Amino acid sequence: MQQSLKDEVNHLAVTALRKEAAEFSDVARQRLEVGDMQDAAAYFAMSLELYPTAEAHTGLAVTLASRGQWEDAITECHRAIALEPDLGNSYNDIAVYTAELGSIHEALEWLDRALFAPRYDCRHYAHYHRGRLLEQLGRFVEAKNAYAQSAALEPNWEPATIGLRRVQGWLN
Repeated sequence: MQQSLKDEVNHLAVTALRKEAAEFSDVARQRLEVGDMQDAAAYFAMSLELYPTAEAHTGLAVTLASRGQWEDAITECHRAIALEPDLGNSYNDIAVYTAELGSIHEALEWLDRALFAPRYDCRHYAHYHRGRLLEQLGRFVEAKNAYAQSAALEPNWEPATIGLRRVQGWLN
């Protein structure tokens, strides 16, 4: 009986920490939306101190990347992957940051991982970034296909449509 009570108290304590961490993450995402990267970073850090999640690590990575801290952002994404390897956002973001460091071929490999991640609601981003990188490599037919896939997944997302039109211009 005593162990059962301890288990219940521990469960409630963890639940409270998770809830508070989620509240800090929510505020951090709101701060991201208005472009306040400094506050967003602080709130993500507070969330991570209480209860680390893949989403909070990925969010903190975004704030680091906004300051050009690509390596630190990549490290945060790796931490996210360690916690939740099925989440595609972290793979996509590593690809973007790796490309910023000039490693386009490595970035394409990370985008492949993002596209095959079981839990990824924004696959159009990975297809778009893939198109962008393939375009930089002069692989215009592949870039066109990637942009087209992005546009098919999210028809109203302008960057994919713009990329598709631009690469079609290269092919004409």
